[in-house]
Amino acid sequence: MDQAAPIEEKKSFLHNDRLLVCSMLGFYAFCILGLAGAAIWGLDRRNRQISANATSTAFAVATRQAQSTATAVARMTEQTQYKYIDPFNDNSQNWATELVDDEYMKGSLAINGGIYVWDVQEIKQTFVYWSHFHRGSKFANFDVYVDSRVASGEPGNVCNGFVFRTASFDWEQGAYVFSVCNDSYFYVNYYKQEKWETIADWQYSSAFRPDDWNRLEINARGDHFTFIINGEVVNEVTDDRLSTGGLALLVEVREENPVTIWFDNFGLQPR
Repeated sequence: MDQAAPIEEKKSFLHNDRLLVCSMLGFYAFCILGLAGAAIWGLDRRNRQISANATSTAFAVATRQAQSTATAVARMTEQTQYKYIDPFNDNSQNWATELVDDEYMKGSLAINGGIYVWDVQEIKQTFVYWSHFHRGSKFANFDVYVDSRVASGEPGNVCNGFVFRTASFDWEQGAYVFSVCNDSYFYVNYYKQEKWETIADWQYSSAFRPDDWNRLEINARGDHFTFIINGEVVNEVTDDRLSTGGLALLVEVREENPVTIWFDNFGLQPR
């Protein structure tokens, strides 16, 4: 016959079992609270790190912007001291001003209201026109700038910039061309006897502002040329075919509809 276990032993067993369960529950609760606390601590630390990184990034961006602004201000201050400065209040620098009706276009070049205006009323075929600065002068090393704006014209079909180091003031004997178009693309070419040779092929520049004024610059030192749009260096090239020559403003048109190009604030400093 089976013997019944004493009641006291059952109570003791049940009591110990409850203690074990409670202990385990307490342990699990402690672990859960610990994990939750660790997660919260980690999340807080991560948020603090993200905040610190964001603050650091914002500070770095602000610093770069401040440096860029300071550089732009310094450059503009330097440019106000260039030897030749022309705000186009008059035609004291003898730019080409004329009515044009030839095989390429019909229109006019005029200085009006402080702006050098190229008003092309009819395009007969694709053309490149230029207007010399101090025709007959030669420049080797120099810094030059001009503000320009395509007042009317389809994007990509109107370009402007500089012709520089023109050989003996004859386009056909050689010249460098820096041309920036109103779709934010630019190029640098060498031209001689009706042939174009690419020095820097078409490139996009985010520095260019369509439908607004843009400052175009060239720094020429020996065979090294630096090209700048709105204070940002967009390209540097080396070419030694021409060491000196004339300098001119350039307009290039590839469309049939009338276009208008404005120039203002020309500056040149021989070096």
